[in-house]
Amino acid sequence: MKILHRQIICETGLIFLVTLSSMLSLIVIGRMIDLKDIFVGQNIQVMHVVRAFFFLGPSFLSLVIPIACMLSIFLCFLRMASDRELTALQSSGISIRNLVLSPLLFSVAAMIFTLYVSLHLISWGIDNFRETAVEMIRDQTEISLQPGVFNRLVPDMAIYAQKRDPATQELGNVFIHDATHKETPLTIIAPVGRILSDTERGMLYFILEQGRIYRQDEQEMSVASFGEYRLRLDLFAMLGDPRMRDKGPEEMSWRELQQAKAETEPESRQYRLLVLEEHKRFALPAACLILGLFAVPLGLTLQGAGRNWGLLLAVFCFLVYYSLFTSAYGLGELGRVPPNMAIWSPNIMFAVLTVAGFYFYSQGREIDLGLILKRIVGRNQ
Repeated sequence: MKILHRQIICETGLIFLVTLSSMLSLIVIGRMIDLKDIFVGQNIQVMHVVRAFFFLGPSFLSLVIPIACMLSIFLCFLRMASDRELTALQSSGISIRNLVLSPLLFSVAAMIFTLYVSLHLISWGIDNFRETAVEMIRDQTEISLQPGVFNRLVPDMAIYAQKRDPATQELGNVFIHDATHKETPLTIIAPVGRILSDTERGMLYFILEQGRIYRQDEQEMSVASFGEYRLRLDLFAMLGDPRMRDKGPEEMSWRELQQAKAETEPESRQYRLLVLEEHKRFALPAACLILGLFAVPLGLTLQGAGRNWGLLLAVFCFLVYYSLFTSAYGLGELGRVPPNMAIWSPNIMFAVLTVAGFYFYSQGREIDLGLILKRIVGRNQ
């Protein structure tokens, strides 16, 4: 019996790793495509980009692990049912109750790992992704600032420095034209300047001394002298999303989530989002257990279904779960359904289906999917 459980867990684990890595790679590649213009435009090394998106991976794991868990268990038992291995095992006196132990242990392990991802890894990954991305843009921006050349580090802004000391980041004879505000463009001239960076806030500062600011209005030009002037570049904006500075509920650690919840008005939309995220951190790990066990009777009762049809059916089941989850999340956000009830409703529904599936199989019933499809095609002809 131990050998049987070991074989089931090994086969399930192999399918799980392939499914998880494939889905995670596709999601991360899609995110990289969204930001390709930023990284390509800054000429950042490929390994630095890979490192940044390595930290972005945990934010997708909590959603990908449940479907990978369900698919791996489903495909394992579908193969065993299709190859009549289950019939042979039952003929040897091994019941379905003995076989459930393997997917149960695997689902519990996936649930514990997903819980750790939800409570710790997501926030850790997002924090490191932001820090890494900002450091890359900052370093590349400082490197790209060449003396004697008009540098366009951001749109509508030209920076010129006749001299630049790479060691001290001091600038000489600085000329900056800032047209970010179309109505009142600025021209700044200073004999001395230097570069400072604030990685935590995502800012790059040009500190200019003893210079002048020329402001062009609609009808006249004004001139103002200054002792020290700070021009800041928003590195988060250069990444293409200034909102990256502010963490959303899905990016917060558990402690930050609790703190934000205590500081938010209970009747507000933000409070509902925080409550939804709070329950989501436990609902998705629980989905590993529920969907994993749901896959057992689903795989056992489908006879005559090839792996391709079985895979499509399993993906369809998860899409149904995800659609219910998304819809319930939206209703909870709008306040039409209590947030805690909304986020757990898909799990409750699939838990009922899981119990019904085990009861259906215990009655000795099977679903010949191939025969059903042939009948459907025959009726349409």
